[in-house]
Amino acid sequence: MLTELTPEDPRLATVIGASHQRFARLVAEAEAKARPYYRALLGEDLGVDEVISRVFHEVESEGDVAVARWSQRFDGATLPADGLRVPAAELAAAWQRIPGDLQQAMLMAISQVTAYQQRLLPVGFGTALDQPLGVRWSPLRRVGAYVPGGPKGSMPLFSSVIMNLVPAVVAGVAETVLVTPARPDGTIADELLAAAHAVGVTEVLRVGGIPAIALLACGTASVPAVDKIVGPGNIYVTLAKRHAYGRVDIDMLAGPSEVLIIADDSADPAHVAADLLSQAEHDELATCILLAVGPGIASRVQRELDLQLDALPEERQRTARASTARFGLLVRCATVAQAVTLSNRIAPEHLELLVRQPAALLPALTNAGAIFVGPWSPEPIGDYLAGPSHTLPTGGTARMWSGIGADTFLRRTSLINLSEAEFRRLAAPAITMARAEGMEAHARSVAVRLG
Repeated sequence: MLTELTPEDPRLATVIGASHQRFARLVAEAEAKARPYYRALLGEDLGVDEVISRVFHEVESEGDVAVARWSQRFDGATLPADGLRVPAAELAAAWQRIPGDLQQAMLMAISQVTAYQQRLLPVGFGTALDQPLGVRWSPLRRVGAYVPGGPKGSMPLFSSVIMNLVPAVVAGVAETVLVTPARPDGTIADELLAAAHAVGVTEVLRVGGIPAIALLACGTASVPAVDKIVGPGNIYVTLAKRHAYGRVDIDMLAGPSEVLIIADDSADPAHVAADLLSQAEHDELATCILLAVGPGIASRVQRELDLQLDALPEERQRTARASTARFGLLVRCATVAQAVTLSNRIAPEHLELLVRQPAALLPALTNAGAIFVGPWSPEPIGDYLAGPSHTLPTGGTARMWSGIGADTFLRRTSLINLSEAEFRRLAAPAITMARAEGMEAHARSVAVRLG
């Protein structure tokens, strides 16, 4: 059952507040859980940032040995320091072991994502020095992608291999590195290894959590550091990525999954309920919000939601119930315009439009990671097959960040190639501006060329 609120209810502040405030609440909750865990695990009263700093320091100074030690502590997987990398033969063998229909589904997903990402590639100009000004787009050399595996590798999200690294391959990245937590016996699920094989991932490392981010950012004797880290993870992975920023680039600070649906009385309540639950089952911290416009749709969705919750498998039902109870909201809006205004303030990761005239709303919807239009574009199709990456900004950051795309893995280099005539046209204003800023050497650099 979703908690019903009015658009003016102050409780909406939890999903409307500034993105940094929403992130701070997640961090505070994680900190409260982490301290007793670290006391039991390490025998010390440490906070999350202190543990992250220690892991990074030890990985930087001890290399693979520290990575293996911390992986054993956190994930229970006892691995030799020289056994972190999964051999390519294991990837190929895993591909052969998965069912044929899953192979075909993965290949279709890779094809869809590749086609879409190719359309995102920017076009340079002036690279032949045939123009006075130009731009060159170059791929990063080496990138790392984190793929969640669930507790102790129990829930490998292999679709994230495709959604995070196919855009990098399309961009032309030479070395793609995948990190994911191993199960206690040191293995990784066939489905995840098979996806890595199909994508053509360069390296797969059986390391998860904070040690994985430290490994990618610091590098070791056997695993060079990457230029950028992408991919979703839990709050501890996200905080480790924040710590790594500056050593390497990162895509974003990701939080729990979100879906917001604007629905009027033309929407099928079974569709709305199913789409809300598709995000609620991700995580007990996931957010699902329905902005209901018009008579009847709100109560019909509530009834349908209860029926569908009862029909979920036990583990997914438990997670979805916890998520909807705590972060499931239903807001009755008087008009579609009111729903649009509220949606923009929330800036959701996923936004679904299940209304009579979605095209009329689209220009006004400015803040969303991805928009799913109409009854035949449910969010889970986007998670797996549509083409855009499913790694999207959360927690209100869709007002300033974008999801992963091929352009995420490119650098832009400006080219300035002036003729003498073009230089002389710009010289006097440049000298004037330089001297106005007190930069006499700048001015003289231009003036010396004027004789």
